[in-house]
Amino acid sequence: MVAVTVAIAVLLWLLHRVGWSTIQHALSSVGWTGAGILVALAIAESCLDGAALWTIVRAGLPWRFAVVVNAAGALLNLVLPWDSGEVLKGSFLRKPLGSRDAIAGTIIWNYIFKISRPAVSALAALVGWAIGRHLIDRFTMGLILVANLAAFAPYIFLRVVIRFGAAGGLLRILRYIPGVRRHPAHWIELARTIDVQVRTFWRDRPADYLRVFVLQAFARSTGWLSIYAAFRLVGLPYGFPEATLMYATMNVAEYVIAVLPARIGVSEGTAFFAFKFLGMNPSLGVVVYVILRVRTILANGLLAPFVFLDWTSHLTPPSTSPPSIPPTLRPEP
Repeated sequence: MVAVTVAIAVLLWLLHRVGWSTIQHALSSVGWTGAGILVALAIAESCLDGAALWTIVRAGLPWRFAVVVNAAGALLNLVLPWDSGEVLKGSFLRKPLGSRDAIAGTIIWNYIFKISRPAVSALAALVGWAIGRHLIDRFTMGLILVANLAAFAPYIFLRVVIRFGAAGGLLRILRYIPGVRRHPAHWIELARTIDVQVRTFWRDRPADYLRVFVLQAFARSTGWLSIYAAFRLVGLPYGFPEATLMYATMNVAEYVIAVLPARIGVSEGTAFFAFKFLGMNPSLGVVVYVILRVRTILANGLLAPFVFLDWTSHLTPPSTSPPSIPPTLRPEP
């Protein structure tokens, strides 16, 4: 709570430093048409991510249900740190799928996300180097390229953890924590099954793996395009090369700020320093990212309430004793 308060206070200080008249002018420049474009891009991102989640779990679920589940999780991730929204996604998927498939589906989605996001960011860095290296010095450009290569580290780490049984190891550790040590024995077996599902997803369903990767990559590209659109709508003197460099820089910065116990205000504050790092107007950079934050909250806020509709009444409740490889994640014939 203290961290969130401090982050919001810093954001308000930055906005005050920018000037409320400047902010008002930027918002009026965007207009209703521009706002509609930005919100549409955010909705497209949620739909693509939701389609990627549906590709993993399926089980007769409407793909629209996966979209609103993803939107609810994304909305929570905008407010709370440490990917808290992924837990929420798993809880909504638990009723129609059961604990095992819900957890495995969420883990697989995040597993592929750990490579699709840095892949798009690295592509942006290379494109920025090709078309925008004249805008910044070689040292700065080199830092962006190296940092984007380092962004693959979370994927490599997660790959190693999954390879050696992430879920089972986590539950074994939890047994030694006071208050949660008395877990049923089947939890460990459940964890082992989840680990098997995650490790074998690529082997058994390579087409779906690639489909999830492509859908997530297109979803990330909407963020790239949104920065460029915001530049044009606000009236900043920056084009596609600057938007590309900013996207590559902010994606790397997100890995650093992800460990902080706050969300609101942190990305906007980081944008101030990222714009300054690239030799761009840092004050207007804060305005751009506030606008992008608001449109993302609005887009996911429009979709998330639909998660409470009855989407799954026609489905058979998950068995309490599921088979070793469930139908939802079983390779198709």
